[in-house]
Amino acid sequence: MWRPFMACLALAIAIPASAHDPAGIWDDWFVAQRNKRGVSCCELSHAHVLNDDEWTISGKRYQVRFNGQWFAIEDWQLLRLAQPNPTGKAILWYLNPTAEPGFYITCFTPSQES
Repeated sequence: MWRPFMACLALAIAIPASAHDPAGIWDDWFVAQRNKRGVSCCELSHAHVLNDDEWTISGKRYQVRFNGQWFAIEDWQLLRLAQPNPTGKAILWYLNPTAEPGFYITCFTPSQES
């Protein structure tokens, strides 16, 4: 449980924030999100809005594409939503995008909740 927190902390210091919402309208929503385990999705810079071809649902599982590879989203990685996704786009929160052998998904929400 401490590993994701420490990774968030380290990346928050090392990586400047990315502009996923240039107008800043949803910044508070992005940083307030937690996954179903109750763990913070981390910072705004860890949230990445996905194009429609970068995510799918197969059976009962969501999948996301990152660097040409598909990754299954575990149930615990889904958002514990208090408010619906205001962006209308799927969002993936992840850490360590250049780490080998891959990266760490903290949270995901599809473009529309069912």
